[in-house]
Amino acid sequence: MKKLLLLSFLFITSISIAASTAVFDKLHQANAPSPQSILQKIENEYAKKAVVVEFELEFEHGKTTYEVTLYQAEKHRFIELLVDQQGKLIELEYDAPEIDEQEEIAAATLMSQKGLTMQGLVAQLDSPAHQYLLEAQLEQDMGITYMVATFVTEQGRHKKAIDLATGKDLPLLRWGN
Repeated sequence: MKKLLLLSFLFITSISIAASTAVFDKLHQANAPSPQSILQKIENEYAKKAVVVEFELEFEHGKTTYEVTLYQAEKHRFIELLVDQQGKLIELEYDAPEIDEQEEIAAATLMSQKGLTMQGLVAQLDSPAHQYLLEAQLEQDMGITYMVATFVTEQGRHKKAIDLATGKDLPLLRWGN
């Protein structure tokens, strides 16, 4: 039984590593701006209007797209963007905040007060060469407001987090990474 469990674990791990390697290879070989560049472009475009609360790279039907959610405090609404691999707008929607989105609003408010940008926080966490951003999201839990980002390298995916109040890296628990 132990051997079966160990073999199952190794099989699942190898599939996960292979998928991460494929994502890394696709991004590394693409003749397109990096995800970090797309995030920077969007933040530049929406500077002083809205705060990025979520950024996610997606592969659908063989195409690379980015889903970006911003919070616009002045109009108390979320702006949801879908952009292509080059950063060109595909779709734009406006949504009123839901009751369960108060943490994102609090995090966006703190970002504005401190003059922070998601790209600035990602850059603070982005150390190895040839590392690509897959996802970044503002969170608030147990009294800590933070950004968690998922990166991919040749070795696989990994997450990093940073406390918005202190600017310090946060340790992450290892389940679900």
